[in-house]
Amino acid sequence: MRLLDFSICSILFYLIAFQTDLRAQEKARFAFLTDLHVSPGTASEAGLAAIVDDINRDSVDFVVVTGDITNTGSNAELESVHRLLSQLKPTYYILPGNHETNWSETAGKRYLELWKQDRFHFSYKKFYFIGFNTGPYMKMGDGHVKQEDLIWLDNTLKREVQPGQVVVSLAHYPLGDGLDNWYDVTNILKKYHTKLALCGHGHRLSIHNFDGITGIMGRSSLPKGTPGVGYNLIELSIDSVRITEKLSGQPGEKLHYAMDLSSNAALQKKINGLPASYNVNDSFAAFKPVYQYQDKSSVFTAAVPTGRDKIVFGCSDGTIKLLDRKKNKLIWKQQLPGSVYSTPVVYDEKIIIGSIDGKLHAFSLKDGKEQWVQSLAEPIISEVTVKNGLLYIGAGNGTMYCLSAQDGVIKWKFDGIQGQIQTRATISGNHLVVGAWDKFLYCLDAITGKLKWKWTNGSPQKLYSPGNVIPVIADSKVFIVAPDRYMTAIELETGKTLWRSNRHRVRESMGGNPANHSVYAKLMNDTIISVSTHADFIQTNWATHAGFGYEHNPCPITVSKGILYAGTKNGMIIALEEKTGKLLWKYKLGNSSINGIRPDIKGGIWVSLIEGSIAYFNYNHTSKSKTSRHGKN
Repeated sequence: MRLLDFSICSILFYLIAFQTDLRAQEKARFAFLTDLHVSPGTASEAGLAAIVDDINRDSVDFVVVTGDITNTGSNAELESVHRLLSQLKPTYYILPGNHETNWSETAGKRYLELWKQDRFHFSYKKFYFIGFNTGPYMKMGDGHVKQEDLIWLDNTLKREVQPGQVVVSLAHYPLGDGLDNWYDVTNILKKYHTKLALCGHGHRLSIHNFDGITGIMGRSSLPKGTPGVGYNLIELSIDSVRITEKLSGQPGEKLHYAMDLSSNAALQKKINGLPASYNVNDSFAAFKPVYQYQDKSSVFTAAVPTGRDKIVFGCSDGTIKLLDRKKNKLIWKQQLPGSVYSTPVVYDEKIIIGSIDGKLHAFSLKDGKEQWVQSLAEPIISEVTVKNGLLYIGAGNGTMYCLSAQDGVIKWKFDGIQGQIQTRATISGNHLVVGAWDKFLYCLDAITGKLKWKWTNGSPQKLYSPGNVIPVIADSKVFIVAPDRYMTAIELETGKTLWRSNRHRVRESMGGNPANHSVYAKLMNDTIISVSTHADFIQTNWATHAGFGYEHNPCPITVSKGILYAGTKNGMIIALEEKTGKLLWKYKLGNSSINGIRPDIKGGIWVSLIEGSIAYFNYNHTSKSKTSRHGKN
């Protein structure tokens, strides 16, 4: 009997040990960092160093970082974060946030050099983690998951997730309002029974319902009004999660929430967002597009007409494509390194475009063969301005160039700028005016490249710079709108401020018609205005409530044949009568930012959206017109 008792005890011991080991195999404990906003030499850098030291004294399995690791995405900030995170003992996985993808001086190139990729996936015990970039991409707008990343997300989960694994999603933006295609993401995640979605962006530790998926928004390293530098700790099992807050250098953890993942209070909360509504199109069906195209990649440039029924555009996968609407096919495409942000320009049977590896290319319009290439050494995301056979373009972090359109030979360069040049320059006579993300607007001599004057709004905040607005020159004045919410008129010859006004809540979206002595701006809530260029103070000609809601897309306003066109962050094109501001029509094409609106020689307009959609409108067409569609390429 004693031998039997001993055997039973041994079996029970091994069963208990096995169950204990099984429970250990079903748990993960990891540090969750987000919204570090590091700048060298500041409290944010010291805070990250303290967090790294704290984690190294703990026993976490790994570390995840969900973006906004820097304040402005500068190389110095990225390198500081990389140096500090490299001191972590546990393995870490990292994603960019909007502060890395919106203001990067290298258009994301330095981030990829340091971390090799902007997405990740890995298995750990019974868990499968997958993280992806949510943008936005070198311009203000809602977050967006690129078309190719949606395909990757679906294919990776389908291929890699094993039966019984718990899927955990990671991104910078919450999977709701603020991420324009969140429902595309959650539809994929729910196919693979994702139980948890981690995000940042809001800076406060909180629980959410992302379309039926439990969401955790992490605290930032040092949110305002919160004592001490800190981070998040997650203890995850197959059916539950425990979230605690850890203050660096202090003992213990503060429990924030513990819940069952199968049925918990978070899922009783209101879902963070509603799918996009296209009801507005029913009211303006007569003005629907007559042609639409959908690419497999996202599109970050305007779709530029090259003649009758042909357009050229650049994609997030690095391709440049020439599309023939009538033939419903691509004529040719060329491959560049990295995403293409520089809108192409058509001149003298050439397509001229910049790339993020610092080269300006000229391709044959006919067959796409390269005619010449000029290395400018710095990433190019801006668009060329052409005048009198010369090309003017800003590159990287501070140089303005003038080149020959015939062969790309550099005529002059001005390197006295200290911030990224993102936008297109405006030229009037021999005055070239361009803004940069260094707080200044510059006026150069277009013939010699010499500085005439530079202007600042006086704010110490670089993110209030006139960095992504195309200046309008009319009546010997320069007009700009910027993130400081002011419209400003500046004397062209001297750079003297003539007037500044925040009567209207402007941002970066504007356009003008010097012949009509008017400039136009899209406000941040519902309204488009016309302002006189004659007056010595801000004089509003008209203001039209266009009903587009909250808005911060910098898409320039376009005027063609007496019609004013504006585009929103959620895919709506708006047409007004230029002289009166009367609303003519509006149409919702998709739910992502409109990149640009370009008229063609027939009076129609081409519109491109970040989601890879391109549409052609012909104002004379009615609802009887048949809309043709071109498949994915």
